[in-house]
Amino acid sequence: MFIAARYVYRKYKSRNQDPDNVTPKPPPQKPRCPHSRPFQVELRTRADNDGAEPTDITPAPSVEDERQLTPAENEKCPTCKKQKHDTHVYRWKLIGGLSLPFILATLDLTIVATALPSIASHYNQFNEQNWIVTAFTLTSTTFIPMFGQFADVFGRGETLHLSLLLMIIGSVLCAASQTWGMLLFGRALQGVSDAGLMNVVMIILSDKVSLKESAKTKSLFSLVGGIGYAVGPLVGGYLTDDNWRYCFVIPIPIAVISHVLVILLLRNDLIEGTMFKKGSRLSGILPALATVDIIGSILFIFGVGLIILATAWGGASYPWTAAEVLAPLIIGSICFLAFFGYEYLLEPGKPFARIFPKPIPMLPYSMFARKDTIWLAILQFSTGAAMYSIFYYTGIYFTLVEAYPASRAGVELLYYIPGLGAGVYAAVFLCNVWPAQSFFPLNIGTLLSTVGLALVAYAISTQNTALINGMMAITGVGTGLRFMPATLHMVGVWPEKIAPAQSLMRFAQPFGGTLCLTIMGSVFNNKFAQASIVADGTALDVHDANSLSFIADLPVEAQNSVRQAGKNAVMWAFIAILPIMGVSLVTGLFMGNVWIRPVAKDEEVQDEQNHSEVIYVPYLWALLKGNITTYKKTNKPIP
Repeated sequence: MFIAARYVYRKYKSRNQDPDNVTPKPPPQKPRCPHSRPFQVELRTRADNDGAEPTDITPAPSVEDERQLTPAENEKCPTCKKQKHDTHVYRWKLIGGLSLPFILATLDLTIVATALPSIASHYNQFNEQNWIVTAFTLTSTTFIPMFGQFADVFGRGETLHLSLLLMIIGSVLCAASQTWGMLLFGRALQGVSDAGLMNVVMIILSDKVSLKESAKTKSLFSLVGGIGYAVGPLVGGYLTDDNWRYCFVIPIPIAVISHVLVILLLRNDLIEGTMFKKGSRLSGILPALATVDIIGSILFIFGVGLIILATAWGGASYPWTAAEVLAPLIIGSICFLAFFGYEYLLEPGKPFARIFPKPIPMLPYSMFARKDTIWLAILQFSTGAAMYSIFYYTGIYFTLVEAYPASRAGVELLYYIPGLGAGVYAAVFLCNVWPAQSFFPLNIGTLLSTVGLALVAYAISTQNTALINGMMAITGVGTGLRFMPATLHMVGVWPEKIAPAQSLMRFAQPFGGTLCLTIMGSVFNNKFAQASIVADGTALDVHDANSLSFIADLPVEAQNSVRQAGKNAVMWAFIAILPIMGVSLVTGLFMGNVWIRPVAKDEEVQDEQNHSEVIYVPYLWALLKGNITTYKKTNKPIP
């Protein structure tokens, strides 16, 4: 009897432990607000041997049931209230912790705009003044993708602190520079820092929030950054009237305070690295570096760097046909093309991915499968061209042609601020209110920038200061309109690749500015060098002028001749970049569109439903076809 009882017990136990008879426990879920809980029809089936239809169907809730499950309109849902509070707190933490680093990055780019002639004259390098800009923009452009990958591998916070440290070192070297080479080396370090600051800040603003929330925060940072760009020449002008070295002292305390604010406000909110996390030992740095695309980074840095170097030398230091220009241009082009080939072969499943299994592509080649990536890169390229040309060459015009002191030249550049502010505000309205899309501000901004630059060139030819100031404001509107929508469009197209997508956008803008400045510098130097004057029976080449005082000491007639040559040189420098603006006008017409607001109509819907819609084909083509909805795709939630 005992044996029979044990047999029955074992049969009962085995039957109840059968996986087919065990009902798994549902995974724990976070408490969700009834606003975001979709009403689903629950279906429970009972399989019969005769194949009968499923039974025991729970009907969908009625309207009265929904009202009971959904908080009343006059009630405040605790979950919604807490989530809204957390969102606001996080937004203000971002503003408090990242505003100073972002201002520092923008200010450091333009603070020397009105100081260039004075700094170059101090070292008797007046005809090489463009290198003060080129040294900065060269490194700030080439290192952007690398910092994007550092932000993924080592974490946002660690990469941001590294960038601030490099800014301090570079600023100290510039402020204490005793030689021309030491100054340029310090500017190069500042450029590396700027690459990290601008890129990582934009990546952080895209992390952990929906596209709609990202639009709100980036709207404010676009305005703050625009003010930093525009105020830089004014601050630099007044500091230069006293001592130009103060232009490089200002960033030091700002960088130190930024370190402290990031630690106090954001140390627990920033995304950690995939390989190097909080608490990791220093010995973990080398394994983390093994995942960085070192070969791709080297190819990219040499490719972009040599191309910029060749364009900076061509026509200014050497003839375009000289070996000193052709060699870096050819080698740089080969390296640049080899970079894209290497990134393609490093994709999963490709040959280099099997040879080098650890490195992750710096700019995944698959990103270019969507055409909007290319169109946005061209648009950002032209944005950098428009912005950099205004800051530097209108400053040179007012200093060289109008003979303004550096401080007054900086005041003239303030006309750019209201235009930039108006453009940013218009972008905020077009992206957040109506029509809540990225296509229109991007194309309107490109059109205004192109028209503004063309009229700036005309105003310079007629020496119409009022028209120059007005067209600077129009160009500022065009620039401000494209700041935020470009990054939002890219995140909407690639929500699953935020870091590399933002890196590409951050690279395209300064690369356009840097390359266009070198083109403008070459045209300016060539046109300026062709002018010659006669003083005391001696022919003088103004290209060899070593200081502004040289021009000021000339007779009045000779001064007028030099300033006339400078006016024509600046005018042709602006004309030289107009074809680039024209290309961006055309490519903008082939761009898709991103709807910023979420698909769901209810504003209280949670992040699970906070998707945005994207059109990957040209938006104008979809309009012509007359059925936009067939081309719309719902993207993934922003991580």
